[in-house]
Amino acid sequence: MASFNFKRSVDKYLKKKWYSILSDIVFVVLLVLLIIPSTRTDVASFFIRLTSLPPSSLDVEEQIKIDNQSKTWNLLDMDGNPVSFESLNNKPIFLNFWATWCPPCIAELPGIDELHDKYSSDVNFVLVSNESRAKVRAFAKKNQFEELPFYQNNSVPNIFASQSIPTTFIISKDGVIVLSKEGVAKWNSGKVENIIEKLISVR
Repeated sequence: MASFNFKRSVDKYLKKKWYSILSDIVFVVLLVLLIIPSTRTDVASFFIRLTSLPPSSLDVEEQIKIDNQSKTWNLLDMDGNPVSFESLNNKPIFLNFWATWCPPCIAELPGIDELHDKYSSDVNFVLVSNESRAKVRAFAKKNQFEELPFYQNNSVPNIFASQSIPTTFIISKDGVIVLSKEGVAKWNSGKVENIIEKLISVR
């Protein structure tokens, strides 16, 4: 049986093309970052963000009008003030369910933040987590998302219930769900902006 020769193996490896060695180094560094708890979520979120795609609106026959249970749904803002969902329907609503521990949720927040910057005067953004308000506030401050309108609630109307997060809905002024998306998406896209602008233009 041939014995393992470490020096020969190293010499053989170093004869590889420089870009092959570089890609191996990058792979190892990424692997280490994914193993370390403090960097795992950020690295995973970065790669999820790179591969996310814009969502599509629902076909007309798939669109659903929200029910009375949804209209009476109450949320708490980050100051602990109660906010009824019905009070938000004077404008189109961008409703997102997320969590601070969820890499796909974190991956799409920069896109949502850009969308909010552009349409906050014409659309009610509602980002809901069942985590404590203190935890959400700390996350927002650390990641510079303090301008986003976060809300806290532990119960969800049936029409918005989902087995996964993130889950997002775009709702028209008259309470019709025109877009429903489970999983991460690229929200700062022309496709989404066209959907929102059509909803804003309806009088």
